[in-house]
Order: sequence, then C-alpha cells, then structure tokens
Amino acid sequence: MANDLVTAGRRDDPLEAIHSAIAFGGLDWSIGRETAWIYGITVGWGAGMSSVAARHGWSPEKVARLRRLRAKYRALERVEERRAAAARKGSQ
Repeated sequence: MANDLVTAGRRDDPLEAIHSAIAFGGLDWSIGRETAWIYGITVGWGAGMSSVAARHGWSPEKVARLRRLRAKYRALERVEERRAAAARKGSQ
C-alpha cells in the first residue's frame, strides 16, 4: 500500500500515528458526533468548527472545551516532536 498510515512517519510517535490515521484516512469525521469530537481534539477543525458545531448542536461552552482539549493535545504533540528531534540529534 503506497500510503500506509500504519508505518508512515516517526515510527515511535503514537500521537503522530493517531493524527496521521485520522487526518489522512478516508473517513468523513464530521458526520458522527463522537468522531467529530475525536477529530477536533486530534486534528482540529480550524475554520470548519462553526459548521461542525452547528451540525451537532454544540454549545459555545462545548466548542470552547473542544478548543482547550485540542490545545492540550497539540502541546503533547510538540513535546513528543521535541523529544524525537533531540533523540535524532543525539544519535548523529
């Protein structure tokens, strides 16, 4: 398979593996309420947040919570990215 999401990217980064599988898979994550919530945390809806929130009847408070969760998830991704970069640099 040319675009094998299971083995793509940094092999030891579980957050990247989850992000890639969600962001580049064939599923429309906006359709279901639960899948839209998961996508919002792991990838983020960006400019599409308003339409997804309207589709699922999310209150402004729920949207704010989702944005906070996304920010925390992204912070975890950055920590892992820095750790991986340091490990690569140390192995050179």
